[in-house]
Amino acid sequence: MTTLAARASLRGARPRASRSLRRASSRSSRPGARGARLAARASSAGGFARYGVREEQPDGSFLETYGISIDGNVGRETLRFAPGSVAVSLTIARPLGIVFEQVEGKGVVAVELVEGSNAAAAGARAGDVLRLTTAVAKGKSTVKVGKWQVEPSVDMRSRGANRAAYFACDGRSFDAVMDAVVSNGEEVDGVASPTVSLLLERPASA
Repeated sequence: MTTLAARASLRGARPRASRSLRRASSRSSRPGARGARLAARASSAGGFARYGVREEQPDGSFLETYGISIDGNVGRETLRFAPGSVAVSLTIARPLGIVFEQVEGKGVVAVELVEGSNAAAAGARAGDVLRLTTAVAKGKSTVKVGKWQVEPSVDMRSRGANRAAYFACDGRSFDAVMDAVVSNGEEVDGVASPTVSLLLERPASA
């Protein structure tokens, strides 16, 4: 398996976890933006839900559509999955406790889970490929449909307020994906989410 240099650790489960290797890592271990009100909530399956039916492809791969409700609107993405793989939807309490790497030909992959971490308890595994994540569109006045799924009101646009969103990871840079994951710690309407929802592709070998 050939890996690129990009690597980030979304740690925090251990009291003395090592310092992060990248800027995104250290930010992700924080419980949230300063002054955020965090509610205690256990890790659980959920978040991204499948819509429609699975579409088998001649090469053994398949298409599935997943979406998540954001402020009453459902944003959806149709994704292609490799033969034998399965989609895994998890909602995990922050901090996650995952080490991500950019793996050539695969994308952003969970290469290590911190022992006793929230991600391990929620059912994430080493080898899982990150396909979708919840995010916060930070101060955006415009959005990219299918990447940042938000529809700000006129008032929100004028103030550049943070809005809940989701982020499609395919084809995006490692830094952009890590920034999206870490952004879940930002406040929306004065509250930072205690959880992150991920859609993972679990290869047959994982």
